[in-house]
Amino acid sequence: MGWIMRPCLSLLLLLAALIQPGTAQVCSFWSGSCLDALAQTAVTFGFPPLFEGSLTLYYGFDATSHGKGQEPMTKVSYWLGYGAVINNSVIDANRTSEIAMRIGNLTGTPSGHNNGCDGVWGAQCSADLKAMLKQALYGVTTSGAYYNYPLDTVLSEMLINKPYLSNCPPPLFDVAAIPSTAFAQETDTDLTATIQTAGTSDDPWKTWFIDNVTANEQAEQVAVAFLSRAPSYNGLPPDTEDDIQVELICTQAPSSGGSSSSQGS
Repeated sequence: MGWIMRPCLSLLLLLAALIQPGTAQVCSFWSGSCLDALAQTAVTFGFPPLFEGSLTLYYGFDATSHGKGQEPMTKVSYWLGYGAVINNSVIDANRTSEIAMRIGNLTGTPSGHNNGCDGVWGAQCSADLKAMLKQALYGVTTSGAYYNYPLDTVLSEMLINKPYLSNCPPPLFDVAAIPSTAFAQETDTDLTATIQTAGTSDDPWKTWFIDNVTANEQAEQVAVAFLSRAPSYNGLPPDTEDDIQVELICTQAPSSGGSSSSQGS
């Protein structure tokens, strides 16, 4: 009898191992909480003075040919990884660091300074865009009006009243959304910063869907990330626009499989 039961017992143990908690689950295309990337890329960049060392921006997408109304659709996600430590010595006020990403209506080849953005639209556009964002962030943080997150507040307004920059592509703000995430919150009471937990493909920071776009078309799109470090609502307003930090990152995901990484300045 014992020799008959052993194969059954072995099978039960194997099944238990396969379905035990913690085993990786398949990520559905329609899930907004994970990404089974058709293509993914990683960009290493610096964000001093708050971070000493490098951070990594991850961006990827999945695609289906049968989205809403049976039209093609893509799912895009982004998150940050940290290879850096906080420099507590520069924390002297309540500040919020945010990242936001826009995708759509923009093609080109990321390269050069400003983490690849100069190769997409030229150095003058990068300079004008950063200056405009600094000016807008300065206006929000010195207005006295309540706001939750400065960069998110500024970009939400720009999606409604689209700014014009003569040296930049016209459709720069011609997208449905620019999802943002606050990833560092500095406090002047204890001179420390609370950091958003690093993301993964199983737990990306932001995920959204883009209608009527194929995988090949998505691969051609340049994803643009805006990063800022600006006073929180309960912080001291900046003295000048130079007290606000703004950075740009431009990247593309490969057209199929694999991942790529790059570093810009």
